[in-house]
Amino acid sequence: MDRLTAMRVFVSVVDLGSQSAAADHLNLSRPVVSRYLAELEDWVGARLMQRTTRRLSLTAAGQETLPRCRQMLELAGDLQAAVSAPNDAPRGELRISV
Repeated sequence: MDRLTAMRVFVSVVDLGSQSAAADHLNLSRPVVSRYLAELEDWVGARLMQRTTRRLSLTAAGQETLPRCRQMLELAGDLQAAVSAPNDAPRGELRISV
């Protein structure tokens, strides 16, 4: 699975307050959201959230990870914008005859 997507899922779960809401928002199934969160927790090496049927709260590791995930997602967006911007500009040889 893609770690960038796992970060996006994590941020969405936190912002929306539930895995179900994040699944709906991202057009993913709830089990896929759970897999992305498990992968991110595996990669980070710590549990990021305490999940119960009624509420979701960040662990200390989750509180440390969340701003870094936001920063990584912002950098990834900036990178994609920077790479695609030159493709939008006209290029090549221009000949003008008078």
